Amino acid sequence: MSAPALRFTVLGSGTAVPDPARGAAGFLVEVGDLAWLVDGGTGTLRRCAQAGRDPRTLDGGVYSHFHPDHCADLVPLLFAMRMPPERARDYPIVAGAGFRRLFDGLCEAWGKWIRPAAGVSVTELSLDGPDEVVLGPLTLTTRPANHSAGALHLRFEAGGRAVVFSGDTGPSEALAALAAGADLLVCECASSPAAPIPGHLDAHQVAAIVDQARPAAVWLTHLYPEVDPEHALRTVAATGVPVRRADDLDRFE
Repeated sequence: MSAPALRFTVLGSGTAVPDPARGAAGFLVEVGDLAWLVDGGTGTLRRCAQAGRDPRTLDGGVYSHFHPDHCADLVPLLFAMRMPPERARDYPIVAGAGFRRLFDGLCEAWGKWIRPAAGVSVTELSLDGPDEVVLGPLTLTTRPANHSAGALHLRFEAGGRAVVFSGDTGPSEALAALAAGADLLVCECASSPAAPIPGHLDAHQVAAIVDQARPAAVWLTHLYPEVDPEHALRTVAATGVPVRRADDLDRFE
C-alpha cells in the first residue's frame, strides 16, 4: 500500500495588517486522517473549518514562532476544545524554545478556560541548530530562522513529499539548505527594498534563496501592503522556478 499523501492548506496568507480577503498566518498539514495546525493568527480557526477540518479535532499544533499574528488563535482554539463534547485527548504543541513560557503566561491570564480536560503538552525545539521530531507519519525538521520570538524554519515530509515554510525571517542560509529539493517552498515576502522591515525578506532576497534551494515550486505569502505583488512575482520567477502568490484556502496535494 502507498503511504498517505501529504496535504498543505493555506489558512491565512496575510499579515498583521487586517485584510478582508486574507487572514493572518496559518496553515493546515494533513497526512491521511491526521491533521496539524501550523501557526494560527486571527481568523485561522474559521478558515480551518472552511477547509473541512473541525479545529477541535486537530492532532496537534506547530508554531514557527510566537508573534501574535502567528499564534493569537491559540486561546480561542483551546477554549473551543472545552465546549461539549469536551476533547478527550491531550493537545500536543511543537515550537521553538521559549514557547512553554508563553503558554504558561496565557494560562495565568485565562485560567481554566484554555485548559482542556485532557491537557496540553509542549515540546520545545532547538533555536541553536537543526532539530527534528516525528509526528506519526509526518517528519518535522527545523532550522533557526533569522527573526525573533523563537523563530524556526519548518520542513514537513510524508509520503515522499516535502513542503517547507519559511516562517518569518530575514536572509537565511539555513532556509536555503532546508528547502533544497522540496516540492513546495511557502516563503514570506513581507518587505520591499523601498520599505525594508528588519527580520523579513524582500523579493530579491527570496529569489536568492530560491535560486540556491531550487524547490519544485514557490508560493509567496505574508506580503505587507508596501510590497508590489507583481514585482515580487516577476523577481522570483526570474529564477526559473514556478511561483505564485498564495491565497487563503489554496491547497498543495
